[in-house]
Parts: sequence; C-alpha cells; structure tokens
Amino acid sequence: MSLERALSRLELDSPAERALRDVLILFKHHPGESLSERDVAVRTGRMAEEIGPLLAALASAFVLDFDGESGGYRFAGDVVVGYEIEAFRRRIDSRQSHVTSNVARFRERQGF
Repeated sequence: MSLERALSRLELDSPAERALRDVLILFKHHPGESLSERDVAVRTGRMAEEIGPLLAALASAFVLDFDGESGGYRFAGDVVVGYEIEAFRRRIDSRQSHVTSNVARFRERQGF
C-alpha cells in the first residue's frame, strides 16, 4: 500500500492533483465506508470521467480496496497511508496558496 506508487502511475496536472486531493480527503474522512464512483463524483463535485482513472490507480496501488461485486471503493484507514494523504494534501494546499498569493501580488502591482 503506497500513495506514492499510485501517484507514479498517474500523470497529474494541477486540476487533476486537486481532484485527487478531494478524493483522498473524502475517503480519509469516511474510513470503511464503501463508495461507488458515482458517489465519489457527487460528494467531491467532480465529473465521473475525471474520478474514474484516479480511483482505478488508487485501487491498483492498494490505497483503496475495490469490491468488484458492488463496485464500491473503501479506505481501510491504514495509518501510514493516512500520513501520506496528509502530506499530499499539505503539498497541494501549499502550492495553491503560493499561486493565489502570486496572482494577488501581480494584481496589486498592476492595479487590477
């Protein structure tokens, strides 16, 4: 089980990183709850086409458990993976904050 292994299988741009962040936080806050792809899309406010590849990569790296019969994904609540999720979340939030502050400084300098 490793989030790093799942990340190595995905080619993530900035919007995909934020979508993955939302998915991981959803599962971390609902350990043991089985969620379908549609449930995840609705709860994160993302498109199912965007969520599907992320869930597949997380399941193939054993970050999430996948039940083929019900089509549900579940996070077992593994402590080590939980730390990896928090580190990933902090990295994405920090990057987004940096970009936002750079845009604000640019607007301030340019008088927008």
